[in-house]
Amino acid sequence: MAATQLDNEFMQCWSQLGLVEKESLLNVAKNYIHLKEDGNDGDLLRKRIIQKEREAYLNGQGVSYSWQEVKEMAVNKHQRHGL
Repeated sequence: MAATQLDNEFMQCWSQLGLVEKESLLNVAKNYIHLKEDGNDGDLLRKRIIQKEREAYLNGQGVSYSWQEVKEMAVNKHQRHGL
């Protein structure tokens, strides 16, 4: 597939996405580019992401759920808040 045809197809798909979906895919693309530039493998990237999430949790950033809240969200989809 030619690059211009691929670009056009991508932009058609892109225009159908919402803001949150676009942000999510942009983050995936950025992570992929950084992975490629660093020459790292996927496992190392996953470890870095987990480490960043762990540091945020330990610093009290983000949302934490109790075990009871997790069980209730597992049973009741409307309580999941987009998870």
